[in-house]
Amino acid sequence: MRLIRSAACTTMSRLRAILVANLAVAIGMAGQGFAGAAGDRPLAAAAAGPSRAVSGTAFFVDGSGRMLTARHAVESCARIVVAKERWRVGARLLALSDRFDLALIAVPRTLGLSAVFPRSATPRVDDMVFAGSYEALPGMKIGGGVLANARVTGTAGENAPGHLAMESSAGFGTSGAPVLDRHGLVQGVVSRRGSSGRVLAVGAAEAKSFLSANGVRIEQDDRPQIAASGSRAHRAASLSALVTCLQN
Repeated sequence: MRLIRSAACTTMSRLRAILVANLAVAIGMAGQGFAGAAGDRPLAAAAAGPSRAVSGTAFFVDGSGRMLTARHAVESCARIVVAKERWRVGARLLALSDRFDLALIAVPRTLGLSAVFPRSATPRVDDMVFAGSYEALPGMKIGGGVLANARVTGTAGENAPGHLAMESSAGFGTSGAPVLDRHGLVQGVVSRRGSSGRVLAVGAAEAKSFLSANGVRIEQDDRPQIAASGSRAHRAASLSALVTCLQN
C-alpha cells in the first residue's frame, strides 16, 4: 500500500510539474504578437530533471550549425542545450521573430543534414505531411519508418495568417519540429495546438523570410529530397535535434 501511495504521489508531482511548465510557456506566449486564439496550447514539453526546463525540437537550416525552432521553446532561458544522438552541446540564441513563433539558435557545427525548403511548391488541403518531436522519432523509424502522420486542413490557417493548419496528433515536445511534405521539403515549423484540436505551424514562406532577414542562406529546391516511398521520419531525424531551455 505504501508503494502504491508513493507511486501515485510521484505521478501527481510530475503531472503538476508538467502543467506548471506548460502554463508558464503559454503565459509567455500570450504577451507576444504571435500568440494564438484563447485556448491555443504551445507544444513545448516540461523536461525531466530537477531544473525548471522546457524542451522542444529544432532543426538545422544550414551547414554552419544554425537551427530553427519555436520562439516559445527557447526564449527566457538561462541556458540552451541541443542534444542529438551521442552529442550534447550548448546553443546560442541568435534571433527571435516579432511576428511569428520562430527563433534562430546556433551550435558549433551541423550535426546531420540541413533542411531544404521549397522554392515555390506549396501544400494543398488534404495533402499528407509529417511532423514529429525529436524524442518520438526513434520509435517512428522502426519497421521502415513513417511516411506521413498529419493532414493539411488549411494553407493559411483559420484565423491565423501565415500558418499551415493540420489535423495531427502531435503532442508536447513537437514545438519547433519541421513539417515535411511528400518530397521531404520543409513546409512549416510546428508552433501550437489550437482550441479546435488542429495543429498550427508557421508557414515555409514566413520561415524563409525570417531566416533571410537574419543572414541565413538556406537551400531551396522543389525537387524531391527523398524517394516516393522514403520514410519522412528518417528524414526528420537527420535534420532535427532535441532543444532544452534551462530556466534556472
